[in-house]
Amino acid sequence: MQTGMYAISEMASLFNVSRQTLIYYDKIGLFKPAVVNEKGYRFYSPTQIPLMRLICMLRDLGLELDEIDRLTSTFDIGEMTDHLRSRVQALDEQIAGLKAERASVQERLSFYDEAVYWREREGKPELKQFERRYVVFEEFPGDIERGRSMLHPTLMRAILRMRTLTGTRPMRGWGAMLRREALHSDDPIAGAGSFVVLPRGVEELLPSDAAELAEIGIEVLPEGTYLCMSRWGMPYEPEGIRAIVACMDEHALQPVGNAFDFCYLDTTSYDESHQEDFCCIQIPVALQM
Repeated sequence: MQTGMYAISEMASLFNVSRQTLIYYDKIGLFKPAVVNEKGYRFYSPTQIPLMRLICMLRDLGLELDEIDRLTSTFDIGEMTDHLRSRVQALDEQIAGLKAERASVQERLSFYDEAVYWREREGKPELKQFERRYVVFEEFPGDIERGRSMLHPTLMRAILRMRTLTGTRPMRGWGAMLRREALHSDDPIAGAGSFVVLPRGVEELLPSDAAELAEIGIEVLPEGTYLCMSRWGMPYEPEGIRAIVACMDEHALQPVGNAFDFCYLDTTSYDESHQEDFCCIQIPVALQM
């Protein structure tokens, strides 16, 4: 053994790395031993410890080995600080991306929690408070027979416009909007269309003026009290809206906005028991005076 030198196993133990790591660092020229004897054994000097310490520190900061090699081969404190500032910026961007992803996951989780809530209350009318919500609306085409071939393409157009307008994804769900003026008519589906719910906080990206929102196809669900009723059925079938309108009239409530039929379970959940969507109609209401 070389006097005053560290064998590769000793150096590896000192830095809690494997022998294979040090062998690899030697092969790529990042950290070479001070001496290699005639038998091929690697030995390191005590003066190499600071360099290995710096390499391990930069590795723990997430730098790539080629970056570490460049920074340590000709150490320059200005270059080091510039690189670490860039690393901080990259990490900030990753954190922002992860926060946005977490928010999307949380919104989808809340959506499924709502689905469970309304399934437990199927067919039971309920008054419920909601915060203000925003949706992108796309009217159903009038030249296509009402059915799935009308419903799904219309929804996809709304989703595409949502992504174009805000760059967001439809994690909070979608459904069909039915116009207030048609609710008591012979055809409560007249003028209806698909909507997709915008994520929380997106109002910061939107115009504040209601007329400007309407111009780009965004509808506002006002904060307030909603009469809600869940059921199995398709949004283009009038039975669901007629049932909740009858309940609304029976309890002397009047609509103060459009009705929104939220779809919680669609074709992807069909089974032997149900071959139709599970939805919940929500109508903003006030007591008739």
